[in-house]
Amino acid sequence: MAGDSIMADYTPDWFPQYGWGQALKSFMKDPSHLHNFARRGWSARRFRESGRWEDCIASKLKPGDWVIVSFGHNDMNKRRNKLPKNDYSTPEEYKAFLRGFAADARAKGANICFATSIAHSSGFSETNGALRVDGGATGLGTYVAAMREVAAELGAPLLDLNRYAEENLPKMGIEAAKSLYMVVQPGEYPNYPEGKNDPAHIRESGAFFYARGAVEMAREQGLSLADMWKESTDFNAALPEGRNEQRLDFVGTGPMNFS
Repeated sequence: MAGDSIMADYTPDWFPQYGWGQALKSFMKDPSHLHNFARRGWSARRFRESGRWEDCIASKLKPGDWVIVSFGHNDMNKRRNKLPKNDYSTPEEYKAFLRGFAADARAKGANICFATSIAHSSGFSETNGALRVDGGATGLGTYVAAMREVAAELGAPLLDLNRYAEENLPKMGIEAAKSLYMVVQPGEYPNYPEGKNDPAHIRESGAFFYARGAVEMAREQGLSLADMWKESTDFNAALPEGRNEQRLDFVGTGPMNFS
């Protein structure tokens, strides 16, 4: 997996912040087969130009492997267009990086899969009690559209997590949907005694919500990628033991049905 903080793994001192790539491990038949190289704060540009793509992924790929690529949150940030971060890319440059990842993977006989950036909770609005989710809020939409275009151009599978949010979060209502994000009240978690108001990053429950979306979409598309995931019909069975407060019975999309 290659991506940013929304996909990345987190240590316990960050809890409840969690990445959906981290959550995806719970769905694996053999979690040791999932290698999450996502980095907090990184963009497609930095992943390529730093050498991380080549060193951690491209140089180790074997025929039949799958690579899931998900960037966008940092690529769009014009404030990060100079060293040492140098993350910003124009939409056309961003597309070029995505094409390069796909070319490298395919040259090794591996499979590429793109995953769009998740929606920000800053794009939530409520009218007459109905939640509307704008997945393109804060300028993210241009980069989501760019990834969709590259996937279509290359005939590559797409896990459209952004659209999954737009379609499924409204079933939950605005308060439940916001609770998937790092909107933390003071004293709610020991790691954040003063609370946190972060509309971009997700809690453990949000990570499992989006990981579930990835599994569902891979199944629907008939990707061999999904063969590595458990044939569970109970989404909540994938959640870590003892985390009852993170159960997602309220999500409203029903049990996972892989039949």
